[in-house]
Amino acid sequence: MLPHQIPQVLIIEDDADTRSNMREILGLDHYDISTASSADEALTAAESGDLSAMIIDRRLPDLMVEELIPKLHELSPEAEVIVVTGYADLDGAVAALRLGAADYILKPVNPDELRAGLARIVAHQRALSELRDQDTRLRAIFDSAVEGIITIDDKGVIETFNPAAEAMFGYAAADVCGQNVKVLMPAEQAAEHDRYLRDFQRTGHRKIIGTGRKVHAQRRDGTRFPIHLSVSEVVLGDRRLFTGMIRDVTDLERAEQRMLQSERLAGIGQAMAALAHESRNALQRSQAGIEMLARRVKDQPEAMELINRIERAQDDLYQLYEDVREYAAPLRFQPENTSLGQIVRHAWQDLSVTRKDRTTELIEQGTDQQCEADLFGMRLAFRNILDNSLAAAGDPVRITAQYDEATLSGRPAVQIRLSDNGPGLTAEDRAQIFDEFYTNKTHGTGLGMAICRRIILAHDGIIEAGNSPDGGACITIILPRSQS
Repeated sequence: MLPHQIPQVLIIEDDADTRSNMREILGLDHYDISTASSADEALTAAESGDLSAMIIDRRLPDLMVEELIPKLHELSPEAEVIVVTGYADLDGAVAALRLGAADYILKPVNPDELRAGLARIVAHQRALSELRDQDTRLRAIFDSAVEGIITIDDKGVIETFNPAAEAMFGYAAADVCGQNVKVLMPAEQAAEHDRYLRDFQRTGHRKIIGTGRKVHAQRRDGTRFPIHLSVSEVVLGDRRLFTGMIRDVTDLERAEQRMLQSERLAGIGQAMAALAHESRNALQRSQAGIEMLARRVKDQPEAMELINRIERAQDDLYQLYEDVREYAAPLRFQPENTSLGQIVRHAWQDLSVTRKDRTTELIEQGTDQQCEADLFGMRLAFRNILDNSLAAAGDPVRITAQYDEATLSGRPAVQIRLSDNGPGLTAEDRAQIFDEFYTNKTHGTGLGMAICRRIILAHDGIIEAGNSPDGGACITIILPRSQS
C-alpha cells in the first residue's frame, strides 16, 4: 500500500446488523470499505489483490475461518486479517493467529478496540511500504552507480557486490559474496588488510575509515589496477559492516603519466634542439680540423688510428643527438586494423642483419590477435624488444611470442608476451628498463625501451617487464582492440 493510498477494508460477516455496525464504526476513519456476507462473496471481493485488511467472522455459514484465511491470502497476499468471534476459546484464537491473523476480537465488538486494531495494521503496512520504497530506491542507486560498491562484515566477508564492481573485477556477485574480500587484492595488500581488521577490532583505531586513498586491486584474471578506495562504517544493532566505494583510476593515472611524459619530452625536445644546433657547428669545425690533421699524418698509422677513433666518437655523439631529438618529437600515429603476429614477423625480419651468422628462432604460440595499431610505431616497439633479447641471450637464441585475448579497463583487448631464453632481468632492470638512457648494453643510447613505452601508452595500452617461468626476460604488452 502506498503512503497516500486510502486503505481498502473488506468486512466478511453473515449477520447484517453486525456488518452494518462495523461499517459505521470504521467509516469514521475514512477507509474504503466493502462487505461480504459469505465466503464465496469474500473470495470474489479479494480477487482484486488490493485489500489492506479483512475483518472476518470466525463462523460463516459456508466455510470456517481456518479454511478461508489461506484462500484469501492467495488472492490478497498483502492484506492483514482481524478475526471477530462470539466464542472466547483459546484454541480458536491460537488457530487463527497461526494462520496469519493479525488480531482476534470478541463480540460484541468494541468500537475503540476495532478502530485501534485496524489503525495499527494500516500504520504497519504503510511503514513496510515506505521501507520497500526506500529499499527500491537504494537498490536502484546501488545497481546504477558507476563506482563499485562492496559491503563486508567485520571478518572481511563480502555481503554485497554491485554491478559496477562486477564489471570492474570480472566477478559475478554470486562468485564473491560469502568470500573474504582478500580475493580482490594483491597478496601483499591482503596481508595488510588482515592486520588492519585485527587491529581495528582490538583497539578501535581507524586507519582508512572515513578517508580515501589510492591502492591497487586485482581482477579475476590476475591483472592489477589502481583504484581510489573510500571506506565507511555502518553499525546495525550488534553488527558492524564496512562499505567500500571503489573508483578505477587506471585511465586517470595513464592520463597523468602521458601529461608528465609530454611535459618531459617537450623540455627534452627544446633542450636538444638548442644543443643540436650549437653542437652541429662545433662538430663541423672539429671535423674540418680532423680532416686537415689526417692529411698531415696520413703516413703515420698510429696517428690515423687515433683520428679514426675520434671520428667514430663524433659519429656516436651526432647519432645520440638525433636519437634524442627523434624520441622527443611528437608521435603521429595512423591506426589501422592489423595482426600482432604480422607486425612481430616484420620486426624480426628487420633484424636479419643482426641475426646473421647466429642461431636464432622466433616461436609463435596461441592464436594471432587483431587490433587497431600504428604499423610503423608497433613495428619499432617490437624491433627494440627483440633486439634486446638478441643482445642478452646466447646462441641458440629462442624468443617466444605468445598471443592471447585480454581485457583492459573493461574493454576488449589483445595481449602479447615476448620472452627469451636469456639470463632474465635483475630487480634493477625491472625497475628502470623503461627509463630514458637506462641500458645494460655496451653500446646504445638507452632509449629503446623508453620509446616502446611511449608508443604503447600512445595506444592506450600497458607494457610491463618481468621474467618468464623459465628465467628469461618477458615483456608483456596489452592493447585495446579498438582505438575508438
